[in-house]
Amino acid sequence: MQKKLFRLSVPIFVEAIMNTIIGSVDTIMLSSYSDDAVAAVSIANQILFLIQVLACIVTTGTSILCAQYIGAKKTEEEQNDLITASILLNVGMGVVLTVLMSVFYPVILRFLNLSGQVRSYAGEYLGVLNWFLWVQLLYFIFSAVLKSYGRTTQCMYVSIGMNVCNIVLNYLLIFGKFGLPAMGIRGAAIATVAGRVFGFLILVWILFDVRGKQFQWKICWEKMVPNMRKVITYGMPAAGEQISYNLAQFLVMVFVTMMGMKAVTAQSYINTCVRFIYVFSVSLGQGTAIMIGWSAGAGEYGKADEECRFAGKCTFAFSMAMMAVMFVFRNRMFSLFTSDPEILVLAGTVLLANFLLECGRSQNLVYVASLRAVGDVKFPFYIGIVSMWCVAVGGSYLLGIVLHMGLLGVWIAQGMDECLRAAAMWIRWKRKGYTQIEGVESWRKQCR
Repeated sequence: MQKKLFRLSVPIFVEAIMNTIIGSVDTIMLSSYSDDAVAAVSIANQILFLIQVLACIVTTGTSILCAQYIGAKKTEEEQNDLITASILLNVGMGVVLTVLMSVFYPVILRFLNLSGQVRSYAGEYLGVLNWFLWVQLLYFIFSAVLKSYGRTTQCMYVSIGMNVCNIVLNYLLIFGKFGLPAMGIRGAAIATVAGRVFGFLILVWILFDVRGKQFQWKICWEKMVPNMRKVITYGMPAAGEQISYNLAQFLVMVFVTMMGMKAVTAQSYINTCVRFIYVFSVSLGQGTAIMIGWSAGAGEYGKADEECRFAGKCTFAFSMAMMAVMFVFRNRMFSLFTSDPEILVLAGTVLLANFLLECGRSQNLVYVASLRAVGDVKFPFYIGIVSMWCVAVGGSYLLGIVLHMGLLGVWIAQGMDECLRAAAMWIRWKRKGYTQIEGVESWRKQCR
C-alpha cells in the first residue's frame, strides 16, 4: 500500500513543483522583454484561472467516477461512455467560454483600470489564448483519466515536456531568434498555446496506448446524458468549494493590505516558503483519492479506510517535520528575500502559527479527497463554506483588525479554519463509516 501510494503521489508532487519552477523561468524571460508584459500576463492568467476552476467541475467528477469504474471492473464500454461524456462536456464548455470571453474580456480589462500598455498587452495575450481554451480543458480531462488509471508518471513527463516546449518557443518567438520574427507578447501567447497543444496530443496518444483497441469513439446520447449528469453532480461541489476558498482568501488578503505593506510582504514570503509543504499534501491527497476510488469501486472498504488513515499519518509527519526545519532556519530562509529586520521578525513569528495551519491542512486535504473518492462530495462543500467564511474570514477580521493582532491573528484564524474542517472530515469518515456514506451505498447498489 505504501509503495503504491508514493508511486502515484510523488509524480504528482514533482509535476506541481516543476510547473512552479518553470513558471518562474517563464516570468523571468518575459521580464527581459518588458515589465509591462509580465504584469499583463499575470493579470491575464488570473482571469484564465477562473476558467480553470470551472473546468474542475468536469475534471473532479471524471476523476472520481473513472477510478470507481476501474475498481468496480465496469465493462470497457461503460468506461468508454464515461470518458466520452467527459470529453464532450469539456468541449462544449470550451466553446461557450470562448464565446463569452470574446465578448467580455475587453470589458473585464477596462473594469480593472489597467494602464494603456499593460491593457494592450493583456488584450493581445488573451486574444490568442481565448481561441484555444478547449485545448486546455481537454488536457485537464485526459490528464485526469490517465491519473485514474494510475499513469501519474506519464502525466508528469508530459507536463514537464509541455512546459519546456513553452520556454523554448518563448525564447524563439518573443525575441525573434534563428531568423524568426520578434513577436513579443503575441509570441509568448503562441508559445503557450503550442505547448498546450503538444501536451494534449501526447496525452491523447498515451490514453489510446493505455486503453488499446478497447477505446472506441461512440456517441450514444441515451448513455451520454446520464453520464454527463453524474459527472456534474460529483464535480459541482468540489468546484464550488474551490471558488469559495479563493474568494475567501481574496477577502483575507484585503484585510492584510489594511495592515500595511510590511505585512503584505511578509505574507508573500511565508506563502512562498510553505508552498512546498502544501503541494506535497495536495499531491498525497490526489494519490490517496485514486487508490480509495479503486477500493470503493471494488467494494474493499476496509482497505479504503487503511489507505486514508495511512495517508493522513504521512502528510502530518511530513508537514510537521518540514515546519520544524523551516522554523529552526527561519532567519536564513527569509534573509534570502529581504534584509528588513521588521519583516524578518514578523515573518518568523507568523511562521510559528503555521504549525497550527499545517496540522489541520495536512489532514483536511487527505480526508476531503478520500470522502470525495467514495462519493461523499456535498459534506466537504457545506462544511467548507461555513468554516471558510465564519472562521477564516470572520476570524481574520476579528483577530487581525479588531483585536489588533495583525498578520499573526490572520494566520491563527486560518489555522483554526483548517483544523475545524479537518476535525469535521475525520469525524464524518469515522462516524458515518466508509460503508455507510450515502454516495458509497448508492455506488454499491450499482456494482451489484
